[in-house]
Amino acid sequence: VTRIFLSHSSKDNAQARALRQWLIDQRPELVDEIFLDIAEDTGLAPGQRWKDALRQANQRCEAVICLVSHSWGSSPECKTEYRTAETLGKQILVARIEDTGDSDITAEWQRCDLFAPGPKTEITASGTPVLFNAAALDQLKKAIEGTGIGPENFVWPPHSDPLRSPYRGWEPFEDIDAGVFFGRDAAIMRGTDELRKMRFSGVKSLFVVLGPSGSGKSSFLRAGLIPRLQRDDRNFVVLGTVRPARNAMTGDRGLAAAIHSACRALKLPNSPPLGEIKKICRERDHERVQELLVAVRTAAAQRQAQIVTGNPHRNAAPPTLVLPLDQAEELFSAESASAQAAEEADGFLDVLTAVIAGINTNDVGLIVAATIRTDRYEAMQNHPALDGIGTELFNELKTMPHHQFPAAIKGPAARASEAGNRLAIADDLIDRLVAEAGAGADTLPLLALTLQRLYTDYGTAEEITLDDYESMGGMPNVVNNQIEEILEEGYHDPDAALELLRSAFIPWLASINPDNDRPMRRVALQSELPAESRKLIDAFVEKRLLVRDRRHSEVVLEVALESLLRQWDQLVGWLQEERQSLLVAADLERATAAWERNGRDESWLLEGARLAVAETVSAKPGFAERLDVATEYLAASRQRQDGRLQAERQRFRDLVARRLVAEAKAMMAQTIPGGDARAFQQLLAARAISSEPDDEAISHALALRPRTLKIMDAGKPLLGLTFRPDGQRFAAAADDRTVRVWDAVTGRPVGEPLTGHTTRVHCVAYSPDGRLLASGGGDKTVRLWDGTTGEPIGRPLTGHTGVIYAVAFSPDGHRLASAGDDRTVRIWDVATGQQVNEPLRGHTGVVYGVAFSPDGHRLASAGGDKTVRLWDAASGKPAGAPLTEHTDTVWVVVFSPDGARVASGSRDQTVRLADAATGRPLGAPLTGHTSVVCGVAFSPDGTRVASSSYDGTVRIWDGPTAEVLIGHTDAVHGVAFSPDGQRLVSAGQDHTVRLWDAVHRRAPGGGAEALCAKLTANMSAEQWSVWVSPDIDYALACPDLPIP
Repeated sequence: VTRIFLSHSSKDNAQARALRQWLIDQRPELVDEIFLDIAEDTGLAPGQRWKDALRQANQRCEAVICLVSHSWGSSPECKTEYRTAETLGKQILVARIEDTGDSDITAEWQRCDLFAPGPKTEITASGTPVLFNAAALDQLKKAIEGTGIGPENFVWPPHSDPLRSPYRGWEPFEDIDAGVFFGRDAAIMRGTDELRKMRFSGVKSLFVVLGPSGSGKSSFLRAGLIPRLQRDDRNFVVLGTVRPARNAMTGDRGLAAAIHSACRALKLPNSPPLGEIKKICRERDHERVQELLVAVRTAAAQRQAQIVTGNPHRNAAPPTLVLPLDQAEELFSAESASAQAAEEADGFLDVLTAVIAGINTNDVGLIVAATIRTDRYEAMQNHPALDGIGTELFNELKTMPHHQFPAAIKGPAARASEAGNRLAIADDLIDRLVAEAGAGADTLPLLALTLQRLYTDYGTAEEITLDDYESMGGMPNVVNNQIEEILEEGYHDPDAALELLRSAFIPWLASINPDNDRPMRRVALQSELPAESRKLIDAFVEKRLLVRDRRHSEVVLEVALESLLRQWDQLVGWLQEERQSLLVAADLERATAAWERNGRDESWLLEGARLAVAETVSAKPGFAERLDVATEYLAASRQRQDGRLQAERQRFRDLVARRLVAEAKAMMAQTIPGGDARAFQQLLAARAISSEPDDEAISHALALRPRTLKIMDAGKPLLGLTFRPDGQRFAAAADDRTVRVWDAVTGRPVGEPLTGHTTRVHCVAYSPDGRLLASGGGDKTVRLWDGTTGEPIGRPLTGHTGVIYAVAFSPDGHRLASAGDDRTVRIWDVATGQQVNEPLRGHTGVVYGVAFSPDGHRLASAGGDKTVRLWDAASGKPAGAPLTEHTDTVWVVVFSPDGARVASGSRDQTVRLADAATGRPLGAPLTGHTSVVCGVAFSPDGTRVASSSYDGTVRIWDGPTAEVLIGHTDAVHGVAFSPDGQRLVSAGQDHTVRLWDAVHRRAPGGGAEALCAKLTANMSAEQWSVWVSPDIDYALACPDLPIP
């Protein structure tokens, strides 16, 4: 490929030959680099189509020299060559051989007037002498030297750093390294051509160098494009390079610094200091930024005019400003660094797009030349701030092809030798390096690191050999070997050193790209890394594996190249282990920044599983410190989540509360099972969990049960009961073979159930002094218990041959009567436990009830033979004829307190009163029960009768009418008045004992406290789980009651 295309008219062949010859004489290396169609060596070959050949040569060259004359200006072919070169963005050098005026098409380009008066240089080519102006020739030669794309056209070593290594390793290339940047000449030429096309076309403003990690994008921009554009100062002015990192606007390599460096380089008068430019950028004052850039552009144009014509005020097309933007992906992941970084990135993009729109109105005054990783380009492409900005995508920076490797290996050594430091790379080493370079994203970085290490260790030996390479360990393991050397040099415990390195890299220096799940480097403040790792970090910096820099007042560190993340085996393993945590951390940082950017709008907060995982990761060592910036964000997310969960829980609780109330109402109406006790519990639970407690439902429940004082749940069916004469306790016979005792005031159990019976207990009775408690059961025994302690007294009383259904003490307490399945009534001496006389026989069926008269002289019994019988208590003889008014089994019989009447309850669903002396019925039967009447009791004053029935009700009779007490949900087996007549107790098949107000109907009201007073315990945890919900935490409804 020739470097220079010489465009000329066929009428100016002699001048064209002369100019080519003179250039070769001055620069012999150009002998094969100048295309002249009539030249024998580089021109058109016989049989070539000259138009195609000229077009191809024009396209492939680096620069075009237009040998302008009137003949050239009138030649369509010459104009085509010029337009083609201009369209392709080629560097155009105008050499006039006669005065064509200022109106020809090349007028906008700098001209070298070879016809100008002054000292001449005579050139003879093909026998024809030609005279050119000597100064113009020298000017043309310098211009050609400035068009050279290859690294040999740049100074090495740079004057500012004469000892600079020609092999940069993983250190970033800068513009001063153009002289050793080999292997990318073709890409550089295409890149500069595209930038010139952008300048002249006036359409696009964003030049994007795209490539995968490790492809050398930054080096291509810094050591490839920038030095070439700097040399082409008539067309371009290169501003300082922006590296966004954490401070895209105000950082040491931010936009403000890039503008300030350009102002200083051009010695712009009255330019503001850096601090003021930072303020302008921070305030996003794009108009002021544009003014500064226009001033830079104007100053550059004036300087160029001064150089060319000596008149800085001569009108000339101002050059295009080029803003290099390295690693632009940092702009689109700034939120993972900090909220401030995200804000600066957003500000940079906003200002940049506004300035482009303003400064590129009439021509392309500003081009942004950016590098970005392929996997992050989509974020740039879709960013709304860049919408509408014309973009030239330069996607030709692929992995360096193998045939370029020898030049990249030998070239820097050759430049070092030219500078006087003889250095050679052995041919067999070159072959080995090329063979082991392989393929993939890390090929070039590994080769670069290997060459740097070879140069560092063997660069003074004039020749680096294959033995040197093998002793170093070779290229495939160069990264691992380098790190092993660091660990071996100063650490007795490599494992401990690796743990320190892990704490520095994870999570500070390495992360995972959430967009493609690949490892990525991360800029970290040195102060963020564990202090104990400092020595190791210093060693990594010294080996160029890490890069240390100062930005503002902070020292920052980052991985030199992401190849380290893929080639250091230990780090690869750590990244794999912590992959999920790193992804979560990156996501959390981005989410935090977005939240801050959007005014802490709660719609940006985390919730659910994302929040839970983020909280877990943010609590991990290392991650906690890195994610400290997200503390408020996580707290706000948690607060909202808890609020939402609480609201959701409360909605659920309210729904459950409504269900509980509805069920409770149905239970109290006895349309569904459950009963009053459960209904009360559910109403109280509903009130405890509801956001709007329903006291109306509780008031309604209290109104429905005005006489209910206490409800006691025994957990088993209860078959009979008795009040202790002092009114402090009552006892009940239970289906579970026990006798249970309750405190008549609190309703709470007194001691443990009394055990001894071997089958169900059917009946109980207290002695008149309350010191004894008698019970009878299915085990055919009567047992006596201490009425206070519950301890058994004496041996069981035996004699009955069947179930004992009733027991009763005589008024003096010396005797005890029992009735049973064996159709007998037996009287016992309480003191001796012996039977008194013979059993009382007469019933023809089971005897279910027995009672002493208040004076103790008579007994009454009730039986399955439908009769009530009266007996002489002393002799055991019948006292009169049986009472036969009942039409079915008589279950119970009692005397009135004055002994004048007996009351009985029967299967015939009636309560009947009779004269105790004559046996005559007293009034009509008391009717209303709908099932067996199994319990009857007189009030202490004898004015009222209470009855209980299998129909689940208790009735208080005042004459022929009765008040029905509803609450039991099954048969009520027993009923008894308290000694003072104020209360009534009942026991039933529904497992409950109930205390009733026997005198007053309680006024509605009282709320939850009044409802709690009717219970003896809170709902148990097991009941809560079943009745309320296992998903709602237990709530104590009645603080003064125990939890079972």
